[in-house]
Amino acid sequence: ATVDPTINFSIAGVASGATRCGVTTDVTTTATSVPFGTMTLNTFKNLAQQLTVSTNASSGYVVTASENDQLGKDGTTTPFIIDSIGNGGAMTESTFAEWTTSTINGFGFSIQNNDAATVPFQYTTATGACTGTFCARQFADITGAESVQTIMSSTTIANSEDIYVCYRLGVGATQAAGDYENQITYTATGTF
Repeated sequence: ATVDPTINFSIAGVASGATRCGVTTDVTTTATSVPFGTMTLNTFKNLAQQLTVSTNASSGYVVTASENDQLGKDGTTTPFIIDSIGNGGAMTESTFAEWTTSTINGFGFSIQNNDAATVPFQYTTATGACTGTFCARQFADITGAESVQTIMSSTTIANSEDIYVCYRLGVGATQAAGDYENQITYTATGTF
């Protein structure tokens, strides 16, 4: 008998009013859309998606994440909503930090691990520049030549391991009016 190698990866929306990463989601997402909608100045909006991986790969899987650029007005490169640097300015694509001050604007994400074997951090990870209230990172900006980052992984066969990715956005009074967007890419790779 032959068992073909398989990997299944899915993204699911999360309804508004759900508690994810210790906060209440403001808007319902879908598998392909994270619609922040109209923003209130210096006020966070929190949205989430669920990522699930199954594979019969003997050495497990890796899921990476990146963004094509920062959130650009009308999908262009300028002006843009910056990737947040967190409360103390230490947050990057590879370093998580506390981000609870709503006047520190920008875009970022956190993770709530349900049962993935390994995640690089969670919203409650209290170490370094994070006290464990809402630890966050930037997405790796491909246009800015930043390296794609792993957000979940396993070194063994995985059956429906999942996490929530929690998106956070805040804008200030000097942000130009308009519609802003970017594209987040998740890539799941099995190690057979």
